Amino acid sequence: MDGIPRLDAEAVAVFAYVLEHGSLANPTADGLSDGDAHGLAHRLPDGVPDGLAHGLPALGLSPEQVEAACRTLRQLRLLRPAPGRPGELIPVNPDAAAAEVVGPLEAELARAAAHAQSLRDDLHSLMPRYRAARREQGRREGFDVLPDMASASAMLTEESARCREEVFSIQPGGGRAAHRLGDSVERDVAMLGRGVRMRTLYQHSARSSLSTQGYVERLTEAGAEYRTAAELPDRAVVFDRAVAFLPRRADGGAGEGAVLVRDPDVVAYLCRVFEQHWSGAVPFRGTSEAAYKEVGPSLRRALVVLLAEGAKDEVIARRMGMSLRTCRRHIADLMEELGAESRFQGGALAERAGLTGTEVTTESAEGTAHR
Repeated sequence: MDGIPRLDAEAVAVFAYVLEHGSLANPTADGLSDGDAHGLAHRLPDGVPDGLAHGLPALGLSPEQVEAACRTLRQLRLLRPAPGRPGELIPVNPDAAAAEVVGPLEAELARAAAHAQSLRDDLHSLMPRYRAARREQGRREGFDVLPDMASASAMLTEESARCREEVFSIQPGGGRAAHRLGDSVERDVAMLGRGVRMRTLYQHSARSSLSTQGYVERLTEAGAEYRTAAELPDRAVVFDRAVAFLPRRADGGAGEGAVLVRDPDVVAYLCRVFEQHWSGAVPFRGTSEAAYKEVGPSLRRALVVLLAEGAKDEVIARRMGMSLRTCRRHIADLMEELGAESRFQGGALAERAGLTGTEVTTESAEGTAHR
């Protein structure tokens, strides 16, 4: 397949020229040297253009360009030597050329697709044995461990292709890495194109990430929805409220790989958790500075609550999804804003200022705005 050329402008122009004139001197006659080809060209019947010797001035093509174009057209079976006249090229019906060139490729692709489906059927045939073995081991069906990022990514891609109604995800921490966002753009746009509703929760700290801003702005234009909150639970992705991906955290794991969950009770619980956090989150459309200012009160309120709990800076930074340096800068700004000289005093002043009250949810705020 890689050895078959594509039509370029010169090849199309030469083909149109040959159609108009009926034939053309063959600059690539099989088994002929350049001298022989020139000799044959000079012995062509009157009226047959000699593209090898003179090029095609009417098309602005040199002899070398004509030769290259003829080579492409012959490989695509659009030109062939005239019967009994190897020095003369004549045009071929494009449908016949397509059948000759593309037909074998399509047959090969069909064989490869059949082989792939056969392999898939062979692997799926082992599922009853797999489920039975897990039952014998006392494990509940509906959970599969994907041991590394490669297997987790492959299953995410497969479930994305199957998704038909909605997908939602929880992405705690700061902005996501640019290369990971780049890898998911095509997959996400394809789902949105099928009419899938897509919702994602980030933490407020993600608003300062340029790569995340650009990704959110692009996907929002395609129909996706994004909101941010001060704190979020662990990562989760749920497709069609039927299958979920969770990070591996057993035995203090770092979250490499994933756990694939199909258990309906667990998936339903994750759906309730998502909806609860979604209702209290702030819409995010990817625009930068102004968007970050929108969540200032929510960010300050969360900081005050964590400070009042006596949490250390490292714990606050982790729960807020930001670096330790950024966290300390926010704390310093808050203390300065309150005019506090200590964290204890800051808590008292925040209580007096009403910063420790219950956060207004997005839905209630929107309702107040409408009233």
